[in-house]
Amino acid sequence: MKDKDLSLFLMLGQTAQNAVSKLPDTVPPQHLMMSDKEDLALVLPNEVRRATKAAETYRLFFVFENFIRDFVLDTLSQVDPVNWWDKVPPDVQKEVQDLEATEHQKQWMALDSRSKLALTTLPQLLKIMDDNANWKDIFKDLVRDKFLIQEGRSVSHLRNTICHMSDIPDEETDRVKQVMRDWFRVVSP
Repeated sequence: MKDKDLSLFLMLGQTAQNAVSKLPDTVPPQHLMMSDKEDLALVLPNEVRRATKAAETYRLFFVFENFIRDFVLDTLSQVDPVNWWDKVPPDVQKEVQDLEATEHQKQWMALDSRSKLALTTLPQLLKIMDDNANWKDIFKDLVRDKFLIQEGRSVSHLRNTICHMSDIPDEETDRVKQVMRDWFRVVSP
C-alpha cells in the first residue's frame, strides 16, 4: 500500500471512529465501575459520557470553592483568630446553623464532622467578603476589585446546576475557567 493511500485509510478510520464514539449508545472509553465487575458504561453509555464531561466542571468548582473557603478562613483568622466567625454576616450564620442542625440526621453517612465554614457555599463565601465592614476593613486590600466578587457570583448558579446533575455547555465551563484565572491573577493560590 502506498503512503498516501495508507494516510487516507487511517484518516477515514479515525473520522469514522470519532463519529461512532459520539453516538448515544456507543460505549465510551471511560469506565464507571459500580463494583469490581459492574461497569455502568456498558449499560448506560450516554449517562456515563455526560457524567465524564460534567466531571471537569465539577472539579473546577471543587478547587475554586475550596480555594475561596480557605482564603476567607485564613483571612478572617488573621484578623481575629478566636472570634473570626463573628465577622460572618448574620444571615449566613443562620443558614449554616440550620445546616448544622440537620447534620445529626446524617449519622449513617461516613462523613467527618465539618467545620462551620465547610458548610458554606460559594455564594455565601462571596457574601462574607462583600459584606460592607468585611470588604472595607479586611478584603479590599487583598481582592482589590469588587468585580471579582461579581464574577464569582456570575458563575455560582452553575455550581448548583452541576451539583443537581445537569449538563453544562462548554461555553459555561469556559466562563468558570476564566473567572478562576481572573481570581488567581489577583489572589494567587
